[in-house]
Amino acid sequence: MKLPHSLCSVTLAALLSPALAAAPESKLPTLSQRKVYITGEVVAADSQLIFVPPSNSSPVALRKFVGEGKFVHKGDVVLSIEAQNSGTLEQLQTTLEQTRAKLDAEVAKLEVAALEADKALANMQAAHDKAEVDAALPKTQISALDFDKNQTEKEKAIRDLEVRQLAAKTTQAAVLRMKQDGELDIRKQHIKLEFTKQEIARSSVIATQDGFVTHSFNTWPQERIDEGSSVHPGTLAGTIVGNGKIGVKGWVLEADRLHIRENMAVSLQFDALPGQQANSVIKTISQAPELKADWGNGRYFRVDIPIPEQFRQSAAPGMSVLIQPAEQKTANNNKVIAPAKLTLEGEVQSRVNLPVAPPAIPYIWQYTIAQLAPEGSLLKAGDLITQFQAAEVMSQLARHKSTRNEKQRALEKLRLDQAEAERSATLAVDEARANADKAARKATMPKELIRRVDYDKLVIEKALSLRLLEIEKQLNETRKRARLAEKKALEFELMQSQNKINLLEQGQARMTVKAEQPGILIYKTNFNDEKFSSGSKIWMGQSLANLSDPKQLFVNAQVAEAQAAYLRTGLGAKVSVPGGNQMLNARITQLGKVFHSKSATQPGIVRDIELEFEQNSQTSLKPGSAVQVQIQLQPASASVAAASAKGGL
Repeated sequence: MKLPHSLCSVTLAALLSPALAAAPESKLPTLSQRKVYITGEVVAADSQLIFVPPSNSSPVALRKFVGEGKFVHKGDVVLSIEAQNSGTLEQLQTTLEQTRAKLDAEVAKLEVAALEADKALANMQAAHDKAEVDAALPKTQISALDFDKNQTEKEKAIRDLEVRQLAAKTTQAAVLRMKQDGELDIRKQHIKLEFTKQEIARSSVIATQDGFVTHSFNTWPQERIDEGSSVHPGTLAGTIVGNGKIGVKGWVLEADRLHIRENMAVSLQFDALPGQQANSVIKTISQAPELKADWGNGRYFRVDIPIPEQFRQSAAPGMSVLIQPAEQKTANNNKVIAPAKLTLEGEVQSRVNLPVAPPAIPYIWQYTIAQLAPEGSLLKAGDLITQFQAAEVMSQLARHKSTRNEKQRALEKLRLDQAEAERSATLAVDEARANADKAARKATMPKELIRRVDYDKLVIEKALSLRLLEIEKQLNETRKRARLAEKKALEFELMQSQNKINLLEQGQARMTVKAEQPGILIYKTNFNDEKFSSGSKIWMGQSLANLSDPKQLFVNAQVAEAQAAYLRTGLGAKVSVPGGNQMLNARITQLGKVFHSKSATQPGIVRDIELEFEQNSQTSLKPGSAVQVQIQLQPASASVAAASAKGGL
């Protein structure tokens, strides 16, 4: 028998009602019931991030990068790239001077036109004055035809005078506009020049504080960023870790936020200091959670915890820290036993690596490797490393040389034309002076001997000739200034063409790369993860090889964070090449100042160590060789505390 759906629902509710009534009220777990674990790391409060400077090309080669673990002072150059505009700075300065010369020439030409308009205005003013003299004659003293003619000439002179006055005002306004436009062009060139200077200054990163330099990992290829590496602008190349205050930065899961509070007592356990715990309190908690993409989709609150004074000497930035509330603190009675021996993976490196890269020639982006010395070859100073080729260099060089020759011929012709124009201008001034003297002598005639109308016209002619002489002198000076500015502008154009030729010739000379010092040539890989060879294409900013000094070799190895406490400077080690029978003696000379992830793809925390070879025993090794480092530790019964007391951290 099948019951109706509504009856089944009522029956089920009646059966479940006693159970629901008997169930206790749900409660949130307390701190003692829920274990809260906070992941953290030691951070330095006064660190400076080192970013690759901006550039017009990408990637760029690091021409200088202070070595890992080196101490730098405030104001030191930490990282530098080849400035793309360093070769064009002189060209921009020449362009600025050329713009000024062109402006002077254009203004002088307009001023000549304005003086010509003033000259025409002076002539028209004299014609107007003469017409007024003729028009003032009484109608009774001359014929009616002459009277009407004089009146007509006066009206025409008035109209022509107005036209000349308007033309003079127009030319003066044109001069003013040209000066304003020229000032804008000069200001634009100034801004471009200052921007280029700032860009060149930004090609280097200056330390803003004292501290130790640490290197980061490149996203592609997956390798540590060192001097000579090819990286993209804006990449985080490293950090300057200061000697100031350090603390712990922790991340609390959003669900555990209810169980922590500010000033809450916590215990700190450092992975690099096994068996040791520190007591501290939570100083601050962030107001909003943040996403941690590397850890999944969870959101975390950030907490800041100070490190106790007794742990500040042993703690180093990058250390992993386990943070627990003090109420959950458990006694750690496990005895830490140091291993008898550690085997680490390392790599032979050189302290001096000179990058081999194509020159930065403006507007030349790709080169062909025509010749390349064999990899691993020991080169002497002056030996050929590589020879680059770029067909565009020769075509640009030929084009700029043709332009330069054309400018030279134009300059020679201009000099001849200006010499002729200067002689003509001198003759024009002499002619105006002679006309002024002639008009002055005519005006000295007694007015009783000539008609009043003729005498008035002679006075007008005298004033006109003096005005024309003054204008002609101004024209001579203005034209001289215009000729000088025009010549200067053409000379700057010639200089600019020569600067372009010099840049191309210097770049062409740098396409032949020779060894500046003895070293071993170590190839690098291209974008396809293939080593460069003769015939390969390479982009500007890429580094194809390093010239490493074989006399300054050392081993860079990495030790896991949990084993870092067993090492100290001065500890002896054995270095061997996998597959070889040779065992070389070395000694730990430096421990990394910070802890970091092993690589961009391996998140394990490690610490760098440097080992120096003893008694020049590294002669058979080459930079880039993978080696194994075997370190004999103290007897197995020794504790970590004893190792730390001898200077491990």
